[in-house]
Amino acid sequence: MPLMLRILLLISSLLSFIFVARRLKKSAVKLYDTTFWIFLSTVFVILSAFPGLGIGLAELIGIQSPVNLIFLIIIFCLLAHCFVQSLRFSALEDKFERFVEKDALRDEAATEKPGGEE
Repeated sequence: MPLMLRILLLISSLLSFIFVARRLKKSAVKLYDTTFWIFLSTVFVILSAFPGLGIGLAELIGIQSPVNLIFLIIIFCLLAHCFVQSLRFSALEDKFERFVEKDALRDEAATEKPGGEE
C-alpha cells in the first residue's frame, strides 16, 4: 500500500473518529448511529497502521491490490449501513401511519355529538 494512501487513510480515519465522538458528546447523534462510524474508523486506522494486514487479507481473498480491498470494504459497509437505515426508516413510517390513523379515529370520536345524533 503506497505511503501516501496510508497517511491519507490514517488522517481521514482519525478525523472522522474525532468528528463522530464530538457529535456524540454534544448529543447530536444517538449512540446506535455512532457505533457504525466509530467501528468503520477503527477498521481503517488499523488497516492504515498495519499495511501488512491489508496486503495479507487482499491476497487471501484474491484481490490484486490492497487499495481495491479498502474500496471494497468501504462500499460493503456503506451498503450494509444504507440497508439497516432503510429498515429503520420503514419501521418508523409504519409507526407514524398507525399513529395518524389512531389520531384520526380519536378526533372523529371526539367530534361526534352525544346521543348518536349527527
